[in-house]
Amino acid sequence: MGLTLQILGPVRACRDGRWLRLPAGRPTALLVVLLLHSGTPVPVERLREELWGGRPPASAVANLRSHASQLRRLLAAPGELPRLRAESGGYLLRTGPGEVDAAEFERLTAEGLAAQARGAAAGAVDRLARALALWPSTAPPPAYGPGTAAAFDRLRERRAMAREAYAACRLELGDPGSAELRHLLGEHLVENPLRETGWALLMTAEQRAGDRAAALRTYRRACRALAGELGVAPGPELAARYRAVVDGGPRARPDAPVARPAAVERVPAVPHELPYATGPFVGRHAELARLDAVLARARDRPVVVSVHGPAGAGKSALALRAATAALDAFPDGQLHLDLGGSAAGEPLPPRQVADRVLRSLRPGAGPEPTTVAEARARVRSALFGRRVLLVLDNAAGPAQVEGLLPARGGCALLVTGRTRLPDGHGPALRLDPLPPCDGLALLRALVGDRRVDGEPTAAAAVVALCQGLPRALRAAVRRLGDGPHATLAQLARLLGADHCRLHGPAHLHAS
Repeated sequence: MGLTLQILGPVRACRDGRWLRLPAGRPTALLVVLLLHSGTPVPVERLREELWGGRPPASAVANLRSHASQLRRLLAAPGELPRLRAESGGYLLRTGPGEVDAAEFERLTAEGLAAQARGAAAGAVDRLARALALWPSTAPPPAYGPGTAAAFDRLRERRAMAREAYAACRLELGDPGSAELRHLLGEHLVENPLRETGWALLMTAEQRAGDRAAALRTYRRACRALAGELGVAPGPELAARYRAVVDGGPRARPDAPVARPAAVERVPAVPHELPYATGPFVGRHAELARLDAVLARARDRPVVVSVHGPAGAGKSALALRAATAALDAFPDGQLHLDLGGSAAGEPLPPRQVADRVLRSLRPGAGPEPTTVAEARARVRSALFGRRVLLVLDNAAGPAQVEGLLPARGGCALLVTGRTRLPDGHGPALRLDPLPPCDGLALLRALVGDRRVDGEPTAAAAVVALCQGLPRALRAAVRRLGDGPHATLAQLARLLGADHCRLHGPAHLHAS
């Protein structure tokens, strides 16, 4: 039977049919964090923030070692390699397929949504039902830190999507508005009262069951929820469902086909444009947690967040890292566009930015817009009601990124640039050079521990001469080469020479 680990409700662990006694408090919180990042080392700095917030005790690192030791003994099994080990300045927890309920939920949901997109409603229902069954009636435990809270927010959002897709496929297969389906949608809307697709599906089920009065009451409840929380009227999907109920029409037979609600119809290929991140990435744990928390707020209203700082500080790498971590929260697409604000050439004009975004969202759709305003309006229409992440890198100014987000929907705009966007463009995060400890960690990742440990003074000098800028440090390491006689001391002398002080760093930063 093996090991089973559950975090979608009360945290529990079971081995070979026997429930294990988990230690209360922070050891279990540590287990949750490690399971959310299973197979990936979680740095000690991030673990301290997740378990103690901004004021960890002086004994935090020692406490983490003690908690990890407890978990290691708890999860150990005869003849099995240790599941929890120290790695890369943090801890890594190894799990297998099907052992963690959250990972299994993600897998089944992805398969179910893919089956729905192919038109295989029966297969979608099977997988989505199995995915939803992994969630108990009780809510997940309270999270200790912002990253963990954001991860559970994404899981709950994913469950909301799975419920709506499951209900739509059930109706498509001829569900007559069964009591079971209406109960599921009712529970869903108690937890998610601002999801118009859920209200439209419930109205469809009630109309299918022949209860027109209930469908009209549901519409009025939806209007009150939307007006009370967002101050908006129902969108096109819910309004169209209301008109269908008011107009009456023949009662649908149990075997009659049902049109999918607009929000769950099949659409053209979903763009997935985020590039693969190459090279090591170190530090920036607080910045990643902040971006993670902001992106998690993109639900019924779009959000904008920007990262600004000096050239070579790693803004693009940070944005890509944060965007990749938030992939599951934006199932309708992820766009990536370099706006050219840091290149030697001219930055992209606002019209070209809007055109490029529009082509990704609606390839080959109609004649090209003739003005910036028209192009932006079409982008907003394409994004309305969808959950799309736009990463606009190297912005030269606010004019390139304005006017792209609609009034409603779970979109997010992540902008990077050397200068801060004016107030009114959402939260802004300044990215400074790496502190010496993280600069040294990046150097270790680039050249290996042996070289750094063999020349600690020269290694520190290289980091200092590169001013803590990741791009400059990477460029300097390329000059070091792989020869057996190349040393960090030689590189430090090269960087410290008069010519390199006057010309080298600027060249490195711009490379």
